[in-house]
Amino acid sequence: MRNKGLYAVSALLMVILGVSDALRGIFTPLFTSVFGFSMSQVGFIVSASYLGNLICLLFGGMILDRIGRKKAMSLFIIALALSEILLLFGSNYGILVIGFFLSLGISTLLNTTLNLLSDSFSATKSLMLLNALFFLQGIGTSGSQLVLSRFSSSQSVWNGTLIAMAVLLIPLSVIVMRLKDEGKASSSADKETAGTQKTETGMIILIALTLGLYLIAEHGITNYIIMYGTEYVKISAAEAGLALSLYSAGIMIGRLVLGTIVDRIGAEKMLFISLVAATVIASAAFALSILPLLFLVGLSISIVYPTTVSLVRKHAPASLGARATTIAVSAASILDVIFNAVFGRAIDSFGYGSSMPVLCIALGISAILMILIIPKGKRQH
Repeated sequence: MRNKGLYAVSALLMVILGVSDALRGIFTPLFTSVFGFSMSQVGFIVSASYLGNLICLLFGGMILDRIGRKKAMSLFIIALALSEILLLFGSNYGILVIGFFLSLGISTLLNTTLNLLSDSFSATKSLMLLNALFFLQGIGTSGSQLVLSRFSSSQSVWNGTLIAMAVLLIPLSVIVMRLKDEGKASSSADKETAGTQKTETGMIILIALTLGLYLIAEHGITNYIIMYGTEYVKISAAEAGLALSLYSAGIMIGRLVLGTIVDRIGAEKMLFISLVAATVIASAAFALSILPLLFLVGLSISIVYPTTVSLVRKHAPASLGARATTIAVSAASILDVIFNAVFGRAIDSFGYGSSMPVLCIALGISAILMILIIPKGKRQH
């Protein structure tokens, strides 16, 4: 393993990112009962954070390619720390919106930066190490939800959490800048992954579309499974909540377990197998109304997001790898946002029974598209 110091910093950073990403949901009672904001205002914060993702990714890709990944990572960490400090003044609604716009956008940008750096960690196990980082992010998210949710209306806990994250992030930024620059290892990794002299636009569009369809399915299950369970399947909220927890647990466990075999099987083939398995199991879960099967769905799709994002730079020159990756993730996110805007209306018009299977169709189409992404020489084996 190369760059052990950078990997250790990345591991701690991913835990912090997991906590940061969970704050919006955990402290909603604080925003409404203490700060006095309406749920429609809280909903606008969600929209602002999606917009933050898109803008930060688009500008961040140019910064990454221009100043280098290590300097950019250090800069982004400082920016995240400042956004957390800004949220301390979140009793002012405008500042709260701007704070979440920046914090969630920069968090997504740091996720993508670590994805781009993953090849510098190992020549043969980069995808395993990358998926382990995303597992740690899940630990940060679920751990903070478990611990902080009991203090969801406490302004002092809100302030303490933000200050603690900022205090941890600033030294991490300094450490990243002081770490030994192993440029030779990184450049050789770039040569391995950036297998083209020119940007293969068609292939990048295919990857972005596959990623977008996957995000539609993943977020659709996360956002609507509680209502689907209680309104359509007629189970209790506790049972539906358990199904959602099993789904999230499957994603976390899968990143740790399946991540160990991705490099051996090959990224594209592993993604195809994962998406096919997820399509079949999700279809069975909805058709038979056996929601605990979502654990296996989560297990199947666990490696899809980080591994799909890592494919983009194989189809662009090293000098444009970061920009191509951030643009592809942005395009996938736009597709996800547009779908979610329409899907709620579809549920109102056609009901959960007809609408939820659309998520299985999205997974199935993404699996079909992945066949086109698998390198031709590997399709027969």
